[in-house]
Amino acid sequence: MESNYMRGRTNRIEFGVDYYPDQWPRDMWERDFERIRNMGAQSVRMMEFAWAILEPERGRFDFALFDDAIACAANCGLSVVLGTPTATIPNWLYRSAPSVMQIHPSGGSRPFGIRRQPCYNAPAYRDACTQIVRAVGEHFGANPAVVGWQIDNEIGHEGSDRCVCEHCRAQWTEWLRATYGIPAAMNEAWGTVFWSQTYASFDDVELPASDMHLVHNSGLLLDYYRFMSDSAVRHASAQADILRTYIPDSAWISTNLYAPPTGTVIDMEDLNAKMDFPGYDNYPVWGDMDEPLPWYFNAYALSYIRGLKDTGNYTIFEQISGFQGHTCLGYRPNEKEMISFTHQAIALGADRLFYFRWRTAAWAQEQLCSGILDTDNEDNDRLRAITCNIATRSAEYNRFAHLPFEAQACLVYDRDNSRLVKFQHLSRGLKRHIGMIAEAGYDQEMTRSFAPFSIFGVNADVKSARSVDLSRYRIISLNVYQMTDPAFVRRLEAWVQEGGTLILGWRTGARTTDNHNSAKALPGEFSQLSGVRISASESLNETRVGVRIGCIPVQGEVWADVLEPVTACVLARYSGKKKFYAGKPAITENRYGAGRVFYVGTSLNPAGVFLLYRSLFRKAGVPHRFAGLGLEVVRRRCQDGSEVEVVVNHTDRAKWYRCNRIPAWDFTLLPL
Repeated sequence: MESNYMRGRTNRIEFGVDYYPDQWPRDMWERDFERIRNMGAQSVRMMEFAWAILEPERGRFDFALFDDAIACAANCGLSVVLGTPTATIPNWLYRSAPSVMQIHPSGGSRPFGIRRQPCYNAPAYRDACTQIVRAVGEHFGANPAVVGWQIDNEIGHEGSDRCVCEHCRAQWTEWLRATYGIPAAMNEAWGTVFWSQTYASFDDVELPASDMHLVHNSGLLLDYYRFMSDSAVRHASAQADILRTYIPDSAWISTNLYAPPTGTVIDMEDLNAKMDFPGYDNYPVWGDMDEPLPWYFNAYALSYIRGLKDTGNYTIFEQISGFQGHTCLGYRPNEKEMISFTHQAIALGADRLFYFRWRTAAWAQEQLCSGILDTDNEDNDRLRAITCNIATRSAEYNRFAHLPFEAQACLVYDRDNSRLVKFQHLSRGLKRHIGMIAEAGYDQEMTRSFAPFSIFGVNADVKSARSVDLSRYRIISLNVYQMTDPAFVRRLEAWVQEGGTLILGWRTGARTTDNHNSAKALPGEFSQLSGVRISASESLNETRVGVRIGCIPVQGEVWADVLEPVTACVLARYSGKKKFYAGKPAITENRYGAGRVFYVGTSLNPAGVFLLYRSLFRKAGVPHRFAGLGLEVVRRRCQDGSEVEVVVNHTDRAKWYRCNRIPAWDFTLLPL
């Protein structure tokens, strides 16, 4: 049965708590559930790491603990969301089939005792997943207290999106054969004539283990990333298919994703194909960070999650309730700031939100991950803040939270282009590691392109190039779009011709969909639309270049495309005496039919973004307003048909907007 966005729909915001009955004595459960209900929550989420309890020996299942926990929660008036427990494997599976463990391209093998350690392509793991998912679906599926299911947990996170084990090697060969048919087609796509790489058989193609100095053929790497993505998607989709045979049509299925949005190689749109709506774990600050991520990055990330399906809403499976980390802690948001993360998530489309977790774990890897309560189990300021917020603000949330988010603009991304900059990052300014694994350079540039929509109060979606419905939007922003699909360009041309406003970023049109350098003068397929030619380019790395928008000096970062107008007019020029292209165009505007195309040849600093987009929105006829530093303004339609502005204050001091005072870390609704 296919996904259905109406599953799980209600006419109010739903709150819940992540609860782990397997980690606490039975005599605590009832009191815990009563306190959770008194907090204002309606649901608890559990079981996603409990495989060893559910199947202590191969083929012997024991559901007693969770039968009891579900009944106890239901008796206290709480519904239950269950997770399939496949993100951590039981020791018996590891001992019987140690080859199920992933081997990272860097050469390291994942040990037992961590999470997300098995390979999606290992037959023993796949068979064991089938058995446990079928068993929990058959046993718990008809339980009326179980209203939803979470597939696995943070699929692909913490480096688990890539593997080069023997099982991947076998599946890789079959994937290449299915994709190309004959080796000659693969050789042509990859350009294997270079460095004598030509392959006579698909069996000869090794998985790309890391090299000390050089990178592999870019065509091979892109296909490897696609292959690993398909492996993860198959893993999630198989579980959804199994569950659907056992659960009622009213029960929903989703999975929980994480930041940075494109940090892994997995296509999360594909991963969510069989989910009823997208889900996210919302941690604006984590580990040893000295301050939270900028609020406009969170806005981009949440909008990306919302855009993975056309539901217009999403679920937060883990909402920060304190400070978090596995080995080192950093910034600790106060209770008001912590609640402000809830305000933002709901303003941007969350209609269901689970706080992580009820009580801090007493032991093991998440001892440093704060729950609502500490291990002393006493009421505290976090509990009081969440309880107060649910009690006093739910009526305001309920005016709009269950209705789909509506947008006038859209930031468009492309998954292959995001993969490309993981190994060809072009500029040190685009190389941004989070921890040892996740690469966030692409997300950095997406945030830079998304920020002006947030700053000027223009509702915006984030959608992939393959799925975006251009007719819904008045503005499309397309950045770091090197690998270019001519069919998508034709769609954009027709849309601009009818009056759309298109914003193109640097390096647009530089490659073909096979990742070959374009044989056309840049910006390649976009030359007619943009009305410019690229005469030269420079990687700025971590330096900056002067730019003048009119007479106002700003700066460009990361990259510089030097533009030659053909039919476009110049909006900004490079400046400074040290650059050979000083005085050359940096930003242009081209009239195309009834629409406009802006080409932005560099990554502008905040002042440049502000100046450019203030003018751009005015020319596009899109209502906009700068509310002030730290204020996020989101338009939402209400149940009665009216519209409101949801104004969230992301600062530690009161702000004024439209003659209304918004306290620090708070929000207000203003009618339109």
